[in-house]
Amino acid sequence: MSEVKNNNSKAKVWAPPVFPASGRLPAEIRNVSDNHDKQTTEENRFRQKTNARGQKQHSACCHSLHISLFFDGTNNNEDNDTKKGHPSNIAKLFHASLQGPKAMQNGYFSYYMPGVGTPFPKIGELDYSEDGLKYATGGEDRINWALVQVASALSFALTRNGVDDVVAKTKVESMSTSKGPMMSIFGAGRRRQVMKGLLEPLRAYVPKTRPQVLGVKLYVYGFSRGAAEARTFITWLSQLFDTPDGAENPEQTLLGLPVSIEFLGLLDTVASVGIAHVTPFFAGHMDWADDTQLLPDAKTYPDFVKCCRHFVAAFEQRACFPLDSVRNEDGNYPRNTYEVVYPGVHSDVGGGYPKNDQGKARGGTDELVSQIVLHDLYAAAFAAGAPLQVPEAVLPKSLETEKRWRILSEATNTEFDVNPKVIERFNAWHHQTLQTVPPEDQDSIPTDGYHPQLLTTTVEDTLADQLGWITGWRIGRYANDLEKVDDRYRYNDSYKHQPFFKEAIEVTAYNTDEQRSAYEEAKRIALKNRQKEPAAAMNHPGPPIYEPQIDQTQLSQAATEFKHDYLDIDRKQTSWSGKFLDVVVRDSVYLLNENDEVRDHASIKAAGEQRNKQLFRDKFGRPSQDPGLALLVALFDDHIHDSRAWFMHDKLASRELWAGYFFYRMTYFGNENSRDLSPVVVAGRMLGVAVLAGATVYGIKRGGALGALGGLTAGMGAATIGYRVVDKVTGAVVPFLPGAEKILQPTRHIGQVVTEQKKQIALDDYLQRMERTDEMLRQAGSLVEPDGEVIS
Repeated sequence: MSEVKNNNSKAKVWAPPVFPASGRLPAEIRNVSDNHDKQTTEENRFRQKTNARGQKQHSACCHSLHISLFFDGTNNNEDNDTKKGHPSNIAKLFHASLQGPKAMQNGYFSYYMPGVGTPFPKIGELDYSEDGLKYATGGEDRINWALVQVASALSFALTRNGVDDVVAKTKVESMSTSKGPMMSIFGAGRRRQVMKGLLEPLRAYVPKTRPQVLGVKLYVYGFSRGAAEARTFITWLSQLFDTPDGAENPEQTLLGLPVSIEFLGLLDTVASVGIAHVTPFFAGHMDWADDTQLLPDAKTYPDFVKCCRHFVAAFEQRACFPLDSVRNEDGNYPRNTYEVVYPGVHSDVGGGYPKNDQGKARGGTDELVSQIVLHDLYAAAFAAGAPLQVPEAVLPKSLETEKRWRILSEATNTEFDVNPKVIERFNAWHHQTLQTVPPEDQDSIPTDGYHPQLLTTTVEDTLADQLGWITGWRIGRYANDLEKVDDRYRYNDSYKHQPFFKEAIEVTAYNTDEQRSAYEEAKRIALKNRQKEPAAAMNHPGPPIYEPQIDQTQLSQAATEFKHDYLDIDRKQTSWSGKFLDVVVRDSVYLLNENDEVRDHASIKAAGEQRNKQLFRDKFGRPSQDPGLALLVALFDDHIHDSRAWFMHDKLASRELWAGYFFYRMTYFGNENSRDLSPVVVAGRMLGVAVLAGATVYGIKRGGALGALGGLTAGMGAATIGYRVVDKVTGAVVPFLPGAEKILQPTRHIGQVVTEQKKQIALDDYLQRMERTDEMLRQAGSLVEPDGEVIS
């Protein structure tokens, strides 16, 4: 297990409950009545109070607004993905939310924000984009769009006119900051100004509108960078609250109406810039995600976030996908906040995989392990009072008049299907790796609500332990499979004989060319239609960025890489495009300590070998004779994807360079981090080097890991810093500045270091601008300077 400091004093993480055979959609009318009662608590109190004063009120006299916001993950797009049959869990939950004209008239609003890197025509993004995928471009605008929708819901409730989409787009543009590093620090003032302009004209309507609006309840959901957007949204919303004169804390109100986050549902938060070449570098937060990922301070905003659930992926390892925990820097979780570990990689939690991707879920999307997470997120939200549709059979008679928009459609109900074998194998994982309730005790499993179980380990230690299990499976499938043939030993390649590999899709080179041509034609047609109808351009979004489905190639290369790393065989790169690590100077990038890399490799290998002996009976990849362990092997074989095998393969013809299957996942806790990191790039600045004029792309070469640089002189500090910087334009080695090793030393307080560096960078920029201004005025003869010879 990874070496973690002082974890005994830190709060422990949670495990999901054993999953019931019937799923977690409400099964009884009382469950739905309880959910509705939570939504109408304020209305009932208001009526009781007014009735007590002798002012009898009918049922429609008042209501709270219930606003559901759905921030989807990177490259996830509800419109496109639903048509193709593989929407993410966020999109599926959006489908199950209360929406439509009748719902809005009753105070229920639902808004969906597509994932970064995908079209969002309402904010002017018409195409899938590489920048969105790599840098989360458009994330700030999605968060601001959600803020504007809160104002729009209030406007509709008070005047019956919401904020028009065209107007909303202009407001988002007014709130947007420059795309350059650190520019989002100017966003708070712009957001307050724009939101005030939207809200203040509504103030006069608050006391006289009927039904009377009592408050605003929000239900916020997010996956991946969408989860980071959701967390930033909550921080930015809290910054709109005013603090009355003489008060210590802000009033948690808009227009004098109380505002609360009733439920925050997060799926595997990733707030990093996923630059394809930044490994073994770990990408830092995007500018808008800096200092926004922890929940608002409970002392300043008491009971603002009433319930939070964060479901995290046990097996994700990509360096570009570090986890942002909801645990505070002091080692404790906020009140009513559970962080729960689920089996799988990133999208095994967030959903969105199609049928038979990498040979998994071959029978249909109901075999995806992410369906378990979908049900659990629904149940957790529903128990907190979230406005969600329900099966028709459990709708109370009191809500029959609202049946059309309160019951699950047939299509949405199908999206919640879970195959029984997924349930059986998930419960086997639960029993075998967590040592909790045996899966055969199904009758005692509660089907209502959501009841996670507290573990005895922290989130970082739990993820390390879980990594041992998937590594043990990989050893059995990829590396521990020698067989004797004609008195000679050879690798049996166990994975190649498994159905998941044999049935994985492998597109031929001919079909790849045809598909690429079709993709280019689809882009051309979309652009032509926009030019033909400029006013309707938003009706013609571009197609998803094409990537050939070569699952067998990707899995084979991943298996070879794992085997070589496991057996300490020199690994050959399948692509040399990344021999140097290219860093586009943008945002923040951190470097993992090389000593930790060596220690982690040994630790993960040892844990994997221990688990391999439990999972397999021999070196030929035959599963254990223990039924529970055999089910766990089946879960890995048929349901758990390999995100590293696929990630950016089409661009690199390889995987993340200089990363691998023997790295623990980085976890951030606000400004703290689980592994020692050195800051390399902060706010677009390469730290510790004399930046060359005009250089925008640098080559970074590791010392011990990659060998010498052919006799080039690295400059001061190279021996202790552990990498060298090369100007990719000229090939010149960029020297380190004196004292650079102090700035670049590994730390677990990377956020604090970055904050200090940003302040220094901002000061340096200011002084340079002043110097340039003085020089311009001096040359124009307009600068008056004190004469050093003058004696007072």
